[in-house]
Amino acid sequence: MKTLLVKMREKTYDVFVKTHRLCLFVCLFFVFCSCNSNVIYDENKSVDEKAWAAKDKVYYQVDIKNTAMKYKVALNVRNTTDYPYSNIYFFMNTILPDGTITRRDTIECYLAYPDGTWKGKGSSKVRDNRFWIAKNVEFKQQGRYVFELYQATTDTTLSGIVDVGLHIEYQD
Repeated sequence: MKTLLVKMREKTYDVFVKTHRLCLFVCLFFVFCSCNSNVIYDENKSVDEKAWAAKDKVYYQVDIKNTAMKYKVALNVRNTTDYPYSNIYFFMNTILPDGTITRRDTIECYLAYPDGTWKGKGSSKVRDNRFWIAKNVEFKQQGRYVFELYQATTDTTLSGIVDVGLHIEYQD
């Protein structure tokens, strides 16, 4: 039969272990929740890798709730090492929540260095790139913004692009 002192020590130890596990869980929860807390939108969409037609637009719908904040915007581009050029041009239209098309932007992204070495991450045939295209962006209307993106090269069909994405986060 255990003495009262031994039982109290075991109970104290059990409470100690449970408390530390709970603290560890709470700390890990906050660490994982705080990662990328500035990101409000990040979506990639596949395009026809063998023949992305110039007329084929990719759409991104982004809900903006905070009009007081400033944002930065990036394009994600995944290309194969078979892509025939060192750069790519895009056209982007922005449609405001009230339906107004604000402007058509022309965006150039360099996928390779001048020596022909591919930029971006990846050790295989596919390279991942993020190109910051706008900083200190103010969204003046609250609601859903639609971004239309399409390739703007001189080729009617373009090969070697796997997918393109839109990334928006709060400005630091």
